[in-house]
Amino acid sequence: MMGGYAGGQAQYARVPFANVGPLKIESDLPDEKVLFLSDIFPTGYMAAENAQILPGDTVAVWGCGPVGQFAVASAFLLGAARVIAIDRLPERLEMARSLGAITVDYSEEDVSVLTALKDLTGGIGPDACIDAVGL
Repeated sequence: MMGGYAGGQAQYARVPFANVGPLKIESDLPDEKVLFLSDIFPTGYMAAENAQILPGDTVAVWGCGPVGQFAVASAFLLGAARVIAIDRLPERLEMARSLGAITVDYSEEDVSVLTALKDLTGGIGPDACIDAVGL
């Protein structure tokens, strides 16, 4: 959806029209006052931003690895009232819970993610969904 250029983790990558992410920083601002970010946090944040989260929304995040954890945190930062984190690894689910997320372990017997989402949202489903599973 947002990409299409393979090899982003390579030593060199040609990306035409690569002016969508960089932000201009005031010239009088010293490097010590600027936070330079790449990859994991910006990926999770942009996923949350692209989901157009509104204050009070319920957001579902599939995958609670590093990008998913930042997507959970970013969803709350953007005003989500509830975040439902979906994964199968206990340590990742615990990290998501520590951020305030409700968790669903899809590896448990008799757990249907669809049913869990309906139950947690009064049958209407989440307002926004983020896929942070990877490939």
